[in-house]
Amino acid sequence: MATAAVFLPVHFYELKIYDLYMMSWRCILMLKPDQTVKNSFSLLQIAPTLAVYFHIALDSPARPRPIKRILEFAYARYPTPHTVLLLVVDSLDMELYYELGNELRTLHRLAGQDGFMLECETVSNHTTPAIASILTGLTPESHGILTSADVGRSTRKSILELMEDQGRKTGAVLEKKGSEPLIGRLSCVYGISDCADIVEYDRQITEHTISMLNKHRLHLIFAHIRTIDRFAHRGWDLHRAARITDRNVSEIADAVSGIEGLLLICGDHRAHLSRASSGERIVDIKAKVPLIVAAP
Repeated sequence: MATAAVFLPVHFYELKIYDLYMMSWRCILMLKPDQTVKNSFSLLQIAPTLAVYFHIALDSPARPRPIKRILEFAYARYPTPHTVLLLVVDSLDMELYYELGNELRTLHRLAGQDGFMLECETVSNHTTPAIASILTGLTPESHGILTSADVGRSTRKSILELMEDQGRKTGAVLEKKGSEPLIGRLSCVYGISDCADIVEYDRQITEHTISMLNKHRLHLIFAHIRTIDRFAHRGWDLHRAARITDRNVSEIADAVSGIEGLLLICGDHRAHLSRASSGERIVDIKAKVPLIVAAP
């Protein structure tokens, strides 16, 4: 069942600001179409793209341009905005995306048959500031969210909060400490207690994400799964981690399909893998991660 979009009245001056914003990014895109700047995408462009799709005015004009290809794909399938699920797969970088291709079959199917994949530059090598950048469109230096505690102190609002402020319901499923500052700011928040059993943790994230998709009429949902990241840090079998992750993604994709929604899946930073010879950890800030856009 499709989720109906709800358009609420906005003040005249807000509408004018939004019109100018729309005109500006359209002019930029006409001059620099995506296909002429291959591999120039950034995770910072996700929030501005969602803002345009949902007709949301951002609280700061200093954001990167939206991604034209995503907007064309979304509007071609659902001219009236449908539910979007933004799923972050912790530590899924381009190297792992290809190296674990046999195990990540659902992700590759979504990219190849139901949508497409873009390579995006990261902005941090740590999870919390990287996700904050994905959700705000701002660099860590600008949003200042470096730890979970900073979420409650930051004056910068995420796309989830801005949508709530402007009449569109949102939700999030993530680790409990990270979720607490969002309670009361979003329509629906599920916080999962961190635990040693990361497989069970991601199982709960998956189940609550599916429940949120099926039971609540939300416009945007954010979820975060972490099995690959935990296995990478501990030096455990990444092939097993990828199979677990793929199974969870498959179930989530089926739920998105059931409500005729859109699915965005991305990594957040390069996997913290140790080099076999020296034990040195790879922490390249400007690494590439996949951004998969699909209509399952």
